[in-house]
Amino acid sequence: MVVEARVGIFRGSRVSAEGVQYEVRRLPGSWYEVDAPVPSGRGRVHYSGWRDVIRIERTDGVLEIRFRLRGTSFSWRGRTYRVGSMLWGRVTIDDQGRPVASGVMTLSGVRLEFVSPELEPIARELAFGLALRTVQMWNAFLVAGSVS
Repeated sequence: MVVEARVGIFRGSRVSAEGVQYEVRRLPGSWYEVDAPVPSGRGRVHYSGWRDVIRIERTDGVLEIRFRLRGTSFSWRGRTYRVGSMLWGRVTIDDQGRPVASGVMTLSGVRLEFVSPELEPIARELAFGLALRTVQMWNAFLVAGSVS
């Protein structure tokens, strides 16, 4: 499964999964709702830049990713997944060394080129949360570059 998430500045944000576009709506409190093929599959995403945390809420569960310099991980359906460093423009998620998602950061978000079936239920929300973090990282980099 290929999932691409773009955070819109001038146009609306969106997520594309296997070529199908899903709308992303901004909600109060810096939350976003990501559409799904069926209404019950919608999920909400929040990214806190101050705490560097992505929170995803769905009808089938909640997950939180707290980014750390080393050892970033999250739990989903009884398994723990490790998120690799995103510093070099690559996004990797693995389960005990087995890749379950990988992709690249773009200027407007994230493109996950591979998502394993076990993460497909949360792939759209996960990609959008990572996209929110990516855009904030790019903005911080640009601001730091303009100050010096």
